Amino acid sequence: MSELTNFIRTIARNPRFINLMYTSWHAVPKDIKKRMWEYINSKFLILVKEKKWVMTGLHDAWRRHKQNTKERFFDKNSTVEDMLAKPPDDIPEVQFRQLIEYWKHLTVQAIYEGNYKNRKQQQWRHRMGPINFARVRVALGVAKENEEPLESEMFIATRTKTGKDIQADTKVAIDELQNRQNFGETTDDAFRVVFGKEQPGRLRCYGRSVTTSSLKEDEETNKLKQKHANEISSLKEEMNEMREEMLYCFSQLLQINPGLNVQDIPGVVGSNLVSPVDASSAQAVRCQNIPHLSGSTHDPVLQKVYVQSRSASGDWIFEADEHAQLKDK
Repeated sequence: MSELTNFIRTIARNPRFINLMYTSWHAVPKDIKKRMWEYINSKFLILVKEKKWVMTGLHDAWRRHKQNTKERFFDKNSTVEDMLAKPPDDIPEVQFRQLIEYWKHLTVQAIYEGNYKNRKQQQWRHRMGPINFARVRVALGVAKENEEPLESEMFIATRTKTGKDIQADTKVAIDELQNRQNFGETTDDAFRVVFGKEQPGRLRCYGRSVTTSSLKEDEETNKLKQKHANEISSLKEEMNEMREEMLYCFSQLLQINPGLNVQDIPGVVGSNLVSPVDASSAQAVRCQNIPHLSGSTHDPVLQKVYVQSRSASGDWIFEADEHAQLKDK
């Protein structure tokens, strides 16, 4: 996941795929987005349902790259000539001049100031930087022996950083969460009281592009995968039991018929063991009423005779013939 995330950021910063001349991600042409998606998908095996996550990553990385470029190379108090004297290496001078003129526009500056104030008013901002919440969730799950982390644990993990002071509003929220849990409230109830109801279209502590419906789909997919794994395990156990039973039957045959040549019964043990599909169309070998292949010429009449025959796959199997009876030689 980390390698894919880094690759997405690299593509979003690569001017051969996309430049910074677009006013927003919505203004980026669809053919450019499609080209980036196809190129990433050619390097990594990505499910179609994960396309939204990839495009969100491209969007965030491109916007962050544009913001970092502005912070490093643009100064609203400097002249255009002064800023052009030290341009970015990956942006042609013509494009950089257009960006400067766009950023210096009074309307654009007013929009920027408004967005800056809104970001300052946001509560409980996470401290993970470019690290996505999915990686944090997996790391917490591994630490808890694959147990799903609680929302309160995710909140604390994504809002605190080693060596950094906790933001005031975040510290208040964490203290209230812990106090409510200490007084007997469940973790879920305490979390809902402190942070209120979920906003439509998103889930707290899951990161962007994760919704209630997508989370439910993932849970159903995981259940199907687990069911499939259980079925495979059950088939393997059944095949092992068949192998052991057939080996036991052969050992009994050899005891009763010491002169029996095992090569006369090919393809029953080992790599040619009948598959579950073949076994379902023929009765399993039962070590009851095993006929003597040598010895007395007057064998008693048996209720069942095991007949050697080939299955549909070409393997040799034994089938019980209820109607056949041994006669005196």
